[in-house]
Amino acid sequence: MIKEITNIPELDESTSFMMGLAGKQFRTQANQTLNTEFDITLEMLGLLRVLAHLGVVPQQTLSDALHRERSVTKRLVDHVIKRGLIEVHKNELNKKARYIGLTEKGMEIKEKASHCLKQITADYFSPLASDEQDLLRTLCKKLIRYNMVSNNE
Repeated sequence: MIKEITNIPELDESTSFMMGLAGKQFRTQANQTLNTEFDITLEMLGLLRVLAHLGVVPQQTLSDALHRERSVTKRLVDHVIKRGLIEVHKNELNKKARYIGLTEKGMEIKEKASHCLKQITADYFSPLASDEQDLLRTLCKKLIRYNMVSNNE
């Protein structure tokens, strides 16, 4: 038997409410641990992961990869620069473009924080069997509408 979460049937039967609540709880737990241990957030770790994968890229590429609006990405980049985890490079051809790359410290923090997040994720999803976790990820991917991701934060 599935337990009641809010004791309000209309909410307990709402898939979107439950998805939102589960996501919020995971983000809260992950952010608390990442902030305490590494002085970063889950979103900052995402940015570090993109840069580790793509290398030095224009800031717009970060926005696109993270499915975030440019203004949100700019604030995120500024916070990560202050921590010394990334650096900005100017493009000689386009003086307005900011190219972003990982620092050595950024790569080190990315590796350590990713390992930590792997454990947080395993703990959080432990009530689900492996095949249930795979199914949940597949279902979430089916729901994502790529033309809406950046505009609805």
